[in-house]
Amino acid sequence: MIANWLILALVLLLGGAFLLVFGRRQSDIKRTRLTVNRELYQQRIQELENEAKDGVLSKSALAAAKTELDKRFVNENAELEQKLETSQPVKLWVVALLVMVIASGVYYGSGSWRLQLQADDALLALPELGRRALQNDQEQLTPRELDTFALGLRQKLARQPNDAVAWLVYGRVMLAQGQMEQAIDAMQRSYDLQPDRMGTLLSFSQLLLSTGEPRYLAQAAELLVQALQQNPQSPDALSLLGFVAYEQQDWQEAVTAWQLLLEQLEPGDGRYAVIEEALSDARQRLAGADTAIRVTVDLAPELQAAVPEGATLFVYVRDPDGNPMPAAVVKQPVTEFPVTVTLSDADAMLADYTLSSLEQWQVLARISADERIDASPGDLDGRSEVITTITNETLNVTINNRINDGR
Repeated sequence: MIANWLILALVLLLGGAFLLVFGRRQSDIKRTRLTVNRELYQQRIQELENEAKDGVLSKSALAAAKTELDKRFVNENAELEQKLETSQPVKLWVVALLVMVIASGVYYGSGSWRLQLQADDALLALPELGRRALQNDQEQLTPRELDTFALGLRQKLARQPNDAVAWLVYGRVMLAQGQMEQAIDAMQRSYDLQPDRMGTLLSFSQLLLSTGEPRYLAQAAELLVQALQQNPQSPDALSLLGFVAYEQQDWQEAVTAWQLLLEQLEPGDGRYAVIEEALSDARQRLAGADTAIRVTVDLAPELQAAVPEGATLFVYVRDPDGNPMPAAVVKQPVTEFPVTVTLSDADAMLADYTLSSLEQWQVLARISADERIDASPGDLDGRSEVITTITNETLNVTINNRINDGR
């Protein structure tokens, strides 16, 4: 609001300066012309008196000449003053008024005053919105209030770019609005300013974990190690480290982190059951990590021309006499054949239905045009014999069949 009044005052000041400068210039012009007329008048009077003194003019002729000169001087000055007063000042006022009107119209018409007003209001509302957002009270911020909160934080950060806490809060707001890249950038700024702040380490690592991307998972693990160096018993850091390790399929690291966490929690703690279940799953996956089937998939020569462009290869294991759902599956783009993959419990689709939970296994390979593992007409597939014992030997599967409409 103050900025709006300052801009309006600046426009009026410019208009006033215009009037002052050009008005004074016109006044100077007026005085200059009147002065010249007066000097000419006095010079002519002196000439008439010299002529009378020399006997050229009689006293009556001198008096008549002075009277005529006085009339002419008065008339000329009156005409000059009238011309200056009726033309130039009016034009100056018109020009000055146009300048102020146009400048004000451009400012208000462009909507800049509205944006500035919104920014000022957001900055004023920032403390109250921040209190409600950070205290996690029952009254949640509405989407409009969240927008105002974000705008207020941007105003604050523009004035105080080294405020690490403000950057952290702004990152959380961006995350709430679904702006993942802006959230990561903001929390990175907060971390760069205060790399040892525990709240930043935990919030930033949780954000990176939510992306599921390998590069961010690795960065999250580094942040959590740093947090645990400060506080080895931090429940939040141990919990997050377990989930990061789980996403990276580092079952041993996940088991270690969650075991340490579970030792700190009371059975009545709301987190206890969740961590206990996650720990059990990680232990099962760790136990089944040694159960793996190595498969080499080849394509029959007569079907090489039938592979669709951009096709997807699925290699999976199922129970030949039980659940048709794959117990483990690997999906990858079709490149060249033969191709070798390894299937283990880490490739399970369900935590309780894994490769190690079966008593017999059959491996299937399918080339799909629509990126779906379900059989569709035109897909190509092949399967192995049923095996009852998993060995270290590589199992060979040849894709030699085209799926027809009737299958």
